[in-house]
Amino acid sequence: MLFEELTYQCTMTPPVQMRGGILIVEDHAATARLLHLLLSEAFSAIPVEAVSSAEEMFVKFGGAFPSVVVMDISLSGMNGIEATRRIKAISPTIEVVIHSNLEPGIYSDACIKAGASAYVRKAQPKSQLIAEIRRLLG
Repeated sequence: MLFEELTYQCTMTPPVQMRGGILIVEDHAATARLLHLLLSEAFSAIPVEAVSSAEEMFVKFGGAFPSVVVMDISLSGMNGIEATRRIKAISPTIEVVIHSNLEPGIYSDACIKAGASAYVRKAQPKSQLIAEIRRLLG
């Protein structure tokens, strides 16, 4: 689906409001469930949502993104780097944490250029992801 079509769909469906929340964009269902449980517990005072693709994210949230997006790079359809670039074009204040299995040496520069605020490998302790999100939420 083209970005223009997604933008059109976003204008047709009222976006979900998640001020101050965390959005997980992860296409592996088990990983998404684990992250949702972990982040819901760690950040119990704010909403945590999960979607399985960048396209679903743009349709569901339009331009009304939460404060922090936890983004996988290797998504089916639009990849996480392109999705990050588009999020930052819509709303530069949104913080994006890349959460990936891919080695950061190759991808971290592209992620930073796209506007990501942090890069946390999935192999790192989950406390590292929580710490990055806490830092970004201020």
